[in-house]
Amino acid sequence: MAEVTTNGWIEYKQRIFFQLDQLTKQVETLDKKIDILREDVVILKTKAWAFGVIGGGAVAIVFQLAVNFLK
Repeated sequence: MAEVTTNGWIEYKQRIFFQLDQLTKQVETLDKKIDILREDVVILKTKAWAFGVIGGGAVAIVFQLAVNFLK
């Protein structure tokens, strides 16, 4: 009976599947990190909005007091 040669295809196939598995894990890790970064951006935007409102309100109050004082 003649031997069937695979020319290393089985080993190559195993390496390819291993690499695909590793890449899948890396992509999943990156997805998790991106989700964390999105949450951080939302928090920073909210803080920036709040400081803007508070700062703008403070400037408006000071300006109004100055106008009333100068009358």
